[in-house]
Amino acid sequence: TLLALFVPLLLVGCRNDLDKVAAVEVASSSPERITHQAEYLYSDSGYVRNRLRAGRIADWATDPKRKELSDGIELVFFDTTGVQRSVLTARRGLILEKEERMEVYEQVVFVNSKGERLETEQLTWDQDSARVHTDKAVRIQRGPDIIHGMGLDAAEDFSHYVIHRITGQLYMQPGDTLAAPAP
Repeated sequence: TLLALFVPLLLVGCRNDLDKVAAVEVASSSPERITHQAEYLYSDSGYVRNRLRAGRIADWATDPKRKELSDGIELVFFDTTGVQRSVLTARRGLILEKEERMEVYEQVVFVNSKGERLETEQLTWDQDSARVHTDKAVRIQRGPDIIHGMGLDAAEDFSHYVIHRITGQLYMQPGDTLAAPAP
């Protein structure tokens, strides 16, 4: 008979109050989803074009819909044969899917297949135009050359670029046409 008394008490003690569960709300200022150690592959016409890795991605469903990237970001650009063309790293970033734009911030480093290295504090990638740009200070190292400027426009894989308000040191080789003495 003790068992007959214990079982009904056990069933009563294990109930969930559905009204209390339904009352739990997530604040509208919170992301819909958070992913840690995330990796996304972006493809076009059956080819992987980019690989994005981030330590943390917070996905917001409210306007403006966005993905906030933090704890380190790595974005790798591939050509159509799968060969890595360039690597972009930063501490944090933001993806605005509706505008097809990604912004990265803090310790931004972009290295292309020629070994040229861009350093800046902010860079924007416009996916629809396949361009990256910034109006912040930039530093580009090309072998022994270090070029500084204020602003940059480049191809999305950093294969070609234009530096604005340029300053820096260029080391010329004796056979270089720019180093030839004037007649």
